[in-house]
Amino acid sequence: MRRLDRRAFRGGFILEKILGPVSTGHIELRSTDPRANPAVTFNYFQEAEDLERCVRGIQTIERVIQSRAFSNFTYANTTVESIFTDSANFPVNLLPRHVNDSRSPEQYCRETVMTIWHYHGGCHVGAVVDDNYRVFGVRGLRVIDSSTFRYSPGTNPQATVMMLGRYMGIKIQAERWRK
Repeated sequence: MRRLDRRAFRGGFILEKILGPVSTGHIELRSTDPRANPAVTFNYFQEAEDLERCVRGIQTIERVIQSRAFSNFTYANTTVESIFTDSANFPVNLLPRHVNDSRSPEQYCRETVMTIWHYHGGCHVGAVVDDNYRVFGVRGLRVIDSSTFRYSPGTNPQATVMMLGRYMGIKIQAERWRK
């Protein structure tokens, strides 16, 4: 993966998050080697509703950028179009770009979509692990992390993961003491 341009750290980003997208992807193990990366298919905007929600979010961001309250955070003569163009050209998303200059909200969404920082949901309770986070068919293995989340907590999941780890740690310890 390419390194982020230094300019990324001289300003900021306004990000839109589509909480609970309708589109789903999948993750598949390519090997039993724990060091091997899995195959991940995101399927961004497979469902039209997700693209519509993204466009509505972009329109909200446009209104915020154009607001009087936000004017203190932009340079003089900065346009919404230039902000979106800079964002679309920034190397944080390595998906292929369209060659035309059209900047429709739909195209902007497609060209800037990404999953950032907090992957989760590839190891659902009931599908891969049981209610006690034991992996089906693998004796002595539990998965207790954000991969077991069916839905995003809507924020940085660190506190949720820590709470889950503590809860399950206490529960596992109690099970061992009973034996």
